[in-house]
Amino acid sequence: MKNIINKYLLGISACMMLFASCEKDINEINETNPNQFSDSDPVLMLTGAQLANVMLNEGDAARLSGIFSGHFTGVDRQYVSYNNYVVTSGDFDAAWSNLYASGVAQCRLIRAKAVESQNKVLEGVASITEANLLITAAALWGDIPNVQACNPKDYPTPTFDKMGDVYEYCISLLDKSIPLVGASSAFSTAYAGSFAWGDVANTLKARAHLHKGEYQKAIDAANNGIAYGEDLMANHSANVPGAWNLYYDFLDWNRAGYMSADGSYLASLMDTSSANTNYRGNAKTDESNRLPYYFTTDGYSALDPNWVDGAFASNANFPIVSYVENQLILAESYWRTSDFVKALNHLNNARKYNDSTFGGFDPYIATDFANNNALLKEIMVEKYISLYGQIEAYSDVRRTNNLIGVKPNTGSNVPQRFLYPQAEINTNPTNTPSKGLFEKLSLWP
Repeated sequence: MKNIINKYLLGISACMMLFASCEKDINEINETNPNQFSDSDPVLMLTGAQLANVMLNEGDAARLSGIFSGHFTGVDRQYVSYNNYVVTSGDFDAAWSNLYASGVAQCRLIRAKAVESQNKVLEGVASITEANLLITAAALWGDIPNVQACNPKDYPTPTFDKMGDVYEYCISLLDKSIPLVGASSAFSTAYAGSFAWGDVANTLKARAHLHKGEYQKAIDAANNGIAYGEDLMANHSANVPGAWNLYYDFLDWNRAGYMSADGSYLASLMDTSSANTNYRGNAKTDESNRLPYYFTTDGYSALDPNWVDGAFASNANFPIVSYVENQLILAESYWRTSDFVKALNHLNNARKYNDSTFGGFDPYIATDFANNNALLKEIMVEKYISLYGQIEAYSDVRRTNNLIGVKPNTGSNVPQRFLYPQAEINTNPTNTPSKGLFEKLSLWP
């Protein structure tokens, strides 16, 4: 009997030990998901962050900016509402997600990994990408989360930094990145063009100073900015679904007929027909060649953005930061610092570039302008047209108090900001400001 009991107890003991071992293994499996990545290559992460930057600057935020600034018109379904400036907070959720979850958060992780591995160029490129995202966002929303952003563990409900402070953060980030990247163009999978990251950073820095009204600082940065032929372009040259120009993807593939250019202010400036009294052409400016590159009559309405064989064709690369923008930053900034001669010279540099592309642009001389203010308006009109489909054109309209006279689609004013997204209002109600579509940003008149 004693032996039987001992064997029984040994059996129970063995089973308990086996059960404990199994329980430990099961707990370890439950705590560790073998299908969940525990880490990622920062170079691969950077491609994703750059694509988020492309999405923000070329996607739905750019389209809506274009409707608000008179580049496009909304003609079907919810785009009719957008054209009438009827929007909801939920319309801005996707852009906000691209900005933070896919963009800024990834850039900060990449930069930390790059510092750890002492990869200075990677660190610099991540910083430039983050600055590009945040400069764009500050121009659209004004005050935005920055210092406490993308750190849900410590700051689940981040505070909103002042617009000017966000620009200062970006300028500092760019200053630190410039010596790290120099003339390198490495880590540019999402982009096309022959550029140097240091030049791109200087033009972005000039953009930030321009937004702040710091014109001499904008000049100093832009003089080291993008050179002729160095544009930073979103790469769509593969010409396959998923790599298409994002405007083409929207205009022809996914939402055909939603957005037009018929009746847009931009089209009225460029329409060379004798019946158009708003045409900006003169003895030295002929838009007849640029007009069909921008617009097509082979689309879904009387006049569409040219997704067929022009600016928004499926394989057309899209400008993110360009030589023409850099030259026109210099032109405006020199004008605002009372240097008419240099302002005119940089306007002519932009016109020379456009002439080499389209023809029809002869250089101006001082006597072509009736007064000093006429030169500034010509600079801003040229920038408004040259930055077709880009958010920066919308920034200029608001920043200059609509100097060029964009006609609102309805009412007497163009929208002054994007609404804060519903997703942020839901998760961060205490800190998210309550701002209307027509409330001006704090830095702009």
